[in-house]
Amino acid sequence: MPTPPPRPAEDTYHHGALRQALIDAAETLLAQHGLEAFTLRECARRAGVSHAAPAHHFGDARGLLSACAANGLDRLADTMEGYVSLAPDADPTARLRAVGQAYIDFALSNRALFQLMFRRDRLDPGHEALRRAGQRVGDLLRSAIDALLAQRQLPADERGRRILLAWSVVHGYVTLVLEQQTGELFGLDAERGQAASEMGGELLQLVMAGLGHPRE
Repeated sequence: MPTPPPRPAEDTYHHGALRQALIDAAETLLAQHGLEAFTLRECARRAGVSHAAPAHHFGDARGLLSACAANGLDRLADTMEGYVSLAPDADPTARLRAVGQAYIDFALSNRALFQLMFRRDRLDPGHEALRRAGQRVGDLLRSAIDALLAQRQLPADERGRRILLAWSVVHGYVTLVLEQQTGELFGLDAERGQAASEMGGELLQLVMAGLGHPRE
């Protein structure tokens, strides 16, 4: 078996490359062993740098986890934009469904990272990149809801309720799947990603009627 190449020493990294290497190591650690096994020291070991390197770049574990969550939210926003780009421009319903489907598919493909993104107890609420990335995701949902409200001639003050409904459905659904609560009754779990994605699409189709319908 060939000998694996040595890991780069800390001083061979460019500043930005080391930062990203630590984020990548943290994400891999989370995916393999979960949040409870996360330590700065293990991230440093996996990145091949001194145990002091993560603290130098991120301050503490909360700082590195916040950077990971920000990276995840940006990737979620990129996924949403990619799905929306494939939806018909003149169809707000298709656009909103694309946003929801992207959310579901990203969560199913990135379980540990997705779960971290909503662990406020482990993240820094003042982290600027985390705030900006969250804003990106929120803006995509708000924009899709606004387009639907305009098309259906619904009052603008319905925006908050419709956002909450849409978010509750997609987030609640993927959380149930990722927490293995839908396997026994519905045969859906993170290991059956395609089936879970397709069921998510069916639920989105059902909820669209409520999102675009006036309240009684």
